[in-house]
Amino acid sequence: MYNSYIMQTNQTLARTQIYLTQGQQARLSVACKRSASTKSELIRQAINQFLDQQPTDSTQDKAQRLQGLSGLWATRTDMADPAAYVEALRAPRFKSGA
Repeated sequence: MYNSYIMQTNQTLARTQIYLTQGQQARLSVACKRSASTKSELIRQAINQFLDQQPTDSTQDKAQRLQGLSGLWATRTDMADPAAYVEALRAPRFKSGA
């Protein structure tokens, strides 16, 4: 049954699993009957509506965020020599067996 439904769509679908409260499940079932749609379709529509409302970052917004990170660790004394810092972090893992 589901294979024939999935095959009718012109989009590639990825299966996922979600947990709903019993109240959400009941309300979704009512909405399905009212709209003659499947739960999956109503959930996809709700996700699209939510994502469409999310702000999109422009290249300038991203650049401003990156500028805000510039010099973030400038006052750290343990990062004066980044290579030495990384070597010290890795040293316990790469000690030769004595």
